[in-house]
Amino acid sequence: MDVAREQRSVGIPRALWYYYLFPFFKGILEELGARVVISPPTTKRLLADIDLCPTDEPCISIKLLFAHANALWTKGVDFVFLPIIVSLEKENFCCPKFIGSADMIIRGLGLPPERVLAPSIDFSRGEKSVLKSLGELGRALGGRGDLRSAARALAAGRRLHGEYRQLARGGLTTPEAYSKLHPLRGRVNSPLPDEGIAYDPNLRIGVVGHPYIIHEWIAHDLIDRLRLYGQVITAEMIPEDKVREQVSRLYEGTQLWHLEALQLGAALTMIHEGMVDKLVLVGCFECGPASIIEVFIEDEAAKRHLPLLNLRLDEHTGEAGLITRIEAFMDTSPAVGRGPVGLPGPRRGGETIGVPTVGYLDIPIGAMLDEWGVEGRFSPPVSRTIVAKGMELAPEFICFPFTAMIGQMKHLLDEGVGSILMVGGKGKCRLGWYAQAQEILLAGAGHGFTMLLLDSPFPLRSKASPFLDHLQRLLGGRSWPRIIKGFHLAYAKLAALDEGEKLLRFGRAFEGKRGSANRLWGQFMDQIRGAASIGSIKRALRELREAIYSLKEEADPLRVRLVGEIWVLMEPYANLGLEEFLGSRPDLRIWVDREVSPRHWVDLHLLRLPRARRREGELMEAAWPYLRESVGGHGLETVGQTILAPSEGMDGVIHLYPFTCMPEIVAQNILVQGTRALDIPLLTIIASEQTGEAGVETRIEAFLELLAERRSRQLALP
Repeated sequence: MDVAREQRSVGIPRALWYYYLFPFFKGILEELGARVVISPPTTKRLLADIDLCPTDEPCISIKLLFAHANALWTKGVDFVFLPIIVSLEKENFCCPKFIGSADMIIRGLGLPPERVLAPSIDFSRGEKSVLKSLGELGRALGGRGDLRSAARALAAGRRLHGEYRQLARGGLTTPEAYSKLHPLRGRVNSPLPDEGIAYDPNLRIGVVGHPYIIHEWIAHDLIDRLRLYGQVITAEMIPEDKVREQVSRLYEGTQLWHLEALQLGAALTMIHEGMVDKLVLVGCFECGPASIIEVFIEDEAAKRHLPLLNLRLDEHTGEAGLITRIEAFMDTSPAVGRGPVGLPGPRRGGETIGVPTVGYLDIPIGAMLDEWGVEGRFSPPVSRTIVAKGMELAPEFICFPFTAMIGQMKHLLDEGVGSILMVGGKGKCRLGWYAQAQEILLAGAGHGFTMLLLDSPFPLRSKASPFLDHLQRLLGGRSWPRIIKGFHLAYAKLAALDEGEKLLRFGRAFEGKRGSANRLWGQFMDQIRGAASIGSIKRALRELREAIYSLKEEADPLRVRLVGEIWVLMEPYANLGLEEFLGSRPDLRIWVDREVSPRHWVDLHLLRLPRARRREGELMEAAWPYLRESVGGHGLETVGQTILAPSEGMDGVIHLYPFTCMPEIVAQNILVQGTRALDIPLLTIIASEQTGEAGVETRIEAFLELLAERRSRQLALP
């Protein structure tokens, strides 16, 4: 370390990643010559500053990060430290909020970018990528920024993090271990009165959940309260080798979000090794990854007859209510003889494969299965009945697509199918874990079936060959020419439907007689469904194009771009038939623009078509000043498409996503500030099982009136 150089003060917010990585970053920063300053512990007064978060949808941990970052900024540190934490291991990623939080806070608090240190920590790209980022960090702090200095800093961070892990394995919680590594000022918890609680030295209470929730003010001294009853074992006390062993037993478990894997592995270790007599699972409202890992934890706890308390905390959690729940749980005795909620029934025979679907995807998928000689049965469209079936099984804070899909699966299983076909592919979004969680929940409800998981072929270099081998096994060894022909026909139908939708949107905007384009679209879908050749598909599309253009009358429609999560954009039940609603206003013409579609995904990720890659580059460039890293799903595309909307002739943007969708929550939070600066109207619609049609339509109509008034004012300008 260059001790002669003036030390710069670097503020570390005491929130979110602090509770996992403070020693790591402290070691790095101090090796690079910085003086580390930590924001004070959360108090009721500081909690009031969570309103600095521009939107209400992020979880409490992000809102607290806003409050703590602001506390450091107003204190006058030289820099606020907000790392972009993408990946801590080669095979997995972190939750989208860890990736997007730096950009959310820079935008939300209006921090000067030059006063924010935001190194990219992405070990999925290799250690050299991290060293390069740490070199840039070193230069920002006044050092040389060479790779040798960066390597020393990384080693110092790992060394201090190793010391923390050693302390935690000795039975210390994260704050207790931190206090031995760094003198911490601030609130010290007073001993809690025992209130007549009988301490049992033989009682072992496991507590699993993110330390940025468990050890925060909102948890109301949860650990100390549980220690009044017996010995408390937290996730950080479990050796990492045991954690990794448990996670590696899960299918693709090493690809689980890194920090959630630590929690899940610790919970499974506690359960499988009989380390605890009771287990408390702690999460926060709207935590996406927690909604997945809780399925695995609850299932294993039920199998072992282990009493489990599932707590969800946020800024509104009352201390009295929390104490009452703890008391009630601790008064329960171990449930001897209690089994799982349901036992899987016998596996059904039969060759029929059930397929949950969305939008018009049953048409191309059905063509592919028919070409392969596979008997498939598609679920009915999403409806109130389907969603109700899903809600019986789905975790409370899982996203809407999961609930609808498991409802479709349950319907198919009730009708007698013996297997379900579902896509996989682990990444930053929850979708890759749907199938495994759905299988557990359906089995627990008594359904015996086989889940046929068609995993992702990405990255192609390492996964393409296993993907193709697995596909051929699923299809009973059918020949490659037949498999390829099925793919070809399916893609042709998918592409035609995508082009047809664009024509439909054009027709709705310019048709003379309302409903004409809709009728042509219905006829076109029937033609594509029955088409048996590429030629007949092309002919149907050509006829639709000619028919739609023949409807055109003079009009000057408003241009409205739809962005967001693909399932909600495609599913009429979830978006309340938004595109048809926009295209049927009696006194206003709307020309809808929507890029996100299954065909768009295939063109970019499977076929890597030049035009799709060019557009990807345009979106990334547009998003860069607002969001620098992909947060999974379509989050980055949402930002890029919205930022480009004014220059591409759009009058307004409607952003749709399902409740608790992590990538889109990040995008929305950033866009609230970005669209104000660009002066582009933005309406956000969050879809859930409880979304009311009347309220949404009222909001849309008001938004359209705003767009029409803006257009009139612009035309009146000289």
